[in-house]
Formats: sequence, C-alpha cells, structure tokens
Amino acid sequence: MQTNGLNEFYGSEKQLRAYHARFVDWALAAPPALPILDLGCGSGVFLELARARGAAARGIERAAAEADRARAKGLDIVQADALQFLAAQDAASYGAVYCSHLLEHLAPTDAEILLERCARVLAPQGRLIVLSPNPVSLDVISEIFWLDPTHVRPYPRPLLENMLRRAGFEILASGHDDPPFLPRRTLPRRWFLRALLGKHYGAMNTFVVGQKK
Repeated sequence: MQTNGLNEFYGSEKQLRAYHARFVDWALAAPPALPILDLGCGSGVFLELARARGAAARGIERAAAEADRARAKGLDIVQADALQFLAAQDAASYGAVYCSHLLEHLAPTDAEILLERCARVLAPQGRLIVLSPNPVSLDVISEIFWLDPTHVRPYPRPLLENMLRRAGFEILASGHDDPPFLPRRTLPRRWFLRALLGKHYGAMNTFVVGQKK
C-alpha cells in the first residue's frame, strides 16, 4: 500500500522493485493454476514482478491515484477496500495473497478478519505473505511509523505469527529485514547502534509467510 506519497518506507519505485522482488518466489511456489492477489498494491510494483515471471495477478488498491498509476501499466487492478473485496470473492480462488504494509492500517479486529478472509479465498497450500513495520526497531517506533497518519498500530512478529496460525496458516518463514538502498552515509551509524542496542535497533520491516493448512 502507498499512502500520502510516503512509499511505505521504501522510497523510489526502484527501491520498491528491489524489495518486493525478495518475496516473488514465495508467491510463485503456491498452486500455479490460480492467480496471485496483491492487497494494497499501490502502483503495482509487485504485480509487475509477478507478471514478468509469467504469473497471473490482480491488485486491490483503495487510493484512486495509485490504482490509476497501476492501471496505466496494463495491470489488472480493482479499486476497492480490501476487506470488502475479499468478502465478495469465491472460496479457494487464489493461489497466493501478498499483503505488504496494509495490516498496520487496521485495528486488531479488522486485521484478524482480513487474515481469515485471506485464508478463505486461498486454495489449500496457498501462500499468504505479510509485510509490516518492525516495532522492535527504535527507528521505526520512535518516528517512522507515526509519519503516516493512517497507521493504526504496529504488529510485532510474534503477534503476526499467532494471528496467522489462528486464521488457519502454518508458518513457513518469518523474520526482519531492511529496505534496500539505505544511504551509505548512514550505514556506520546504523552498524554502531545495532552493535550497541542489539534487537532494539533491528531491521525496519517484519515479514511472515504462511501456508494454508
């Protein structure tokens, strides 16, 4: 999801492309005969990467400007609220769902509903990939998270894993990582603070990959 021009911590479309590329293989390993669904697809960078690999994919984006940008690339885009869209889809109609920086815009009850609806629309062995800011990182929780006024709350990795399990997923992978192309001039400071503060100066993003049981 793109919000208020912030590009969700990543910056340029080049940065978005490099970051989302890390997760394409997880989605492509899902049942291949079914399309991939990208919730909060923004300008469609992940969809472009999936298309380049020969996968059918559809994006859901509530913001009209971002949906138009994605459509201009020839992508299959539906301008809609993700929760409402999922409620209207047939069961087991998608092979994978990609959910990048959307969950933190939802209150816990709505986040749980979204994950349950993702499970319903996924085929057996379908994959759900969730990305969200890492609140263990002081950089994130002290400032970056709150730069977006539409953020509701962060979801730490243990909580995300438990929420996915309750929604009917087994956890295939999870962890933390940084967006690519961080300015080189900031790297010495980041290395020093990470050595000093340990996990409290961790990577900026959390990811969890689940597979429908």
